[in-house]
Amino acid sequence: MTFDNPIRTEVRDGVSLAYMDTGSGDPPLLFIHGWCCDRSYWRDQLLGFQGRHRTVAVDLRGHGDSDKPDQDYTIAGFVDDVAWLCDRIGLDRPVIVGHSMGGVIGLNLVRRHPDVARGLVMGDSPVTPLPDSFRATADAVFAGLKSPAYVNVARNFVSTMFRADSDPALRQTIIDGMAAAPQRVMWTALQDTVSPANIAAGPIPVPALFVRASTASASADEIAARYPGLRVEEFDASHFLQMEKPDAFNELLGRFVGDVA
Repeated sequence: MTFDNPIRTEVRDGVSLAYMDTGSGDPPLLFIHGWCCDRSYWRDQLLGFQGRHRTVAVDLRGHGDSDKPDQDYTIAGFVDDVAWLCDRIGLDRPVIVGHSMGGVIGLNLVRRHPDVARGLVMGDSPVTPLPDSFRATADAVFAGLKSPAYVNVARNFVSTMFRADSDPALRQTIIDGMAAAPQRVMWTALQDTVSPANIAAGPIPVPALFVRASTASASADEIAARYPGLRVEEFDASHFLQMEKPDAFNELLGRFVGDVA
């Protein structure tokens, strides 16, 4: 996937981190993509908000145009990168908007650095433990992603994230893009994303919104009960909700940003 905006880079400990930084206005918005994705998955949000907000979208290390060192990829490592980048580019208390794994990164970022953000939005992020009924499937996916068949395993796994009425062209573009990620990114980042340590129950120290896709395994009540004070909104789309229904997602996001501004 491509996005025709200037790419900027900052180098942290020898690793180049790519990002976009467009628009102006307060509060700034920081967009964090999901597992095996990149900043372009926020295209419609950047276009929708850069006219009135400073909008920054990162490529996490191992993703997009950022460097892809041969290492394990963890939520803690992503948090450190994003916190460092915010300080480096002078991004003052943004509203953090994370999709899927990006929401787990945002959750851990505000818990470790509660003063870094003024709000958090998680788009269909895996913030509840895997149900026991999913454990065997998850173990098979992890094993497959470590195997020589990892590309096909990734394709099959990503294909389960859509509904029957999802746009076929968008579906194929997403599957192709995510299946092209480095193998070590695939399995290490996914395993750590669902680690219980990264989705511990309890309050979130900033105003927070969870946007739940219709394909989510956990109910809105389960999510809300796990994180006291978290606002949960149901959304009529599959996992890639910000891409499937960008106007509706932007409207919801805009209301939340207005509430915390």
